[in-house]
Amino acid sequence: MTSEVLAYAVALGAVVVALITIYIMRRGRQDISTEPREVPEAAAVLPLQGERTVTPFDAQKSRKELRLLDVEREILSFGIRRIYEAQAEGKIDEKERDRLAENYKQRMREIKDSITERESVVALHELESMQDDLIKLFNDRFDEINKKIGGLRVNLGIKSKPEVPKPSPELPPSQPEKIERKRKPSKPKKSEAEERIDQIKAEVEKVLERLGQIETEA
Repeated sequence: MTSEVLAYAVALGAVVVALITIYIMRRGRQDISTEPREVPEAAAVLPLQGERTVTPFDAQKSRKELRLLDVEREILSFGIRRIYEAQAEGKIDEKERDRLAENYKQRMREIKDSITERESVVALHELESMQDDLIKLFNDRFDEINKKIGGLRVNLGIKSKPEVPKPSPELPPSQPEKIERKRKPSKPKKSEAEERIDQIKAEVEKVLERLGQIETEA
């Protein structure tokens, strides 16, 4: 059971790191600037350490700015609607309507870009936090197992040997149906480590879903 948990943790950690790396590279490709920019790489080795590119202060600042941008977007939407109402009431003509509305629409486009950028900062911070949690969980379990293995080897007076993979048994041609009919063993109750891994995985999927929505809107 412990080996399965470690394998699962390593696989999930690698997925999180790969997703963060892909996301950062994707954001770099979307940059309009003509000057080349270095794309920060996420941590490539587990379980040593993660890499933080967004601080809690930056994330909190982006959340605050998002609230203000959302209020400004509502105000601009009301202003644009009022301009079209004024034209319908005969207070301004069509050309005056378009000239006034264009200023509001330009600011709306700028706000949309700002919202996308700040939502990405918040999402990246959340993913990096989840990555740290996963790495810490794996490190704790890995150290615990290493200590137990070392203690048992000392008590038994044996040295570690390279593990030789066993060849997988080949099924006889006449017995595939018998294997399919075998009753599957009932799943054992998940340990605390497994439940934490499932929780982190669910949180990662939520953030990635939100990132997909941000990219679609952009």
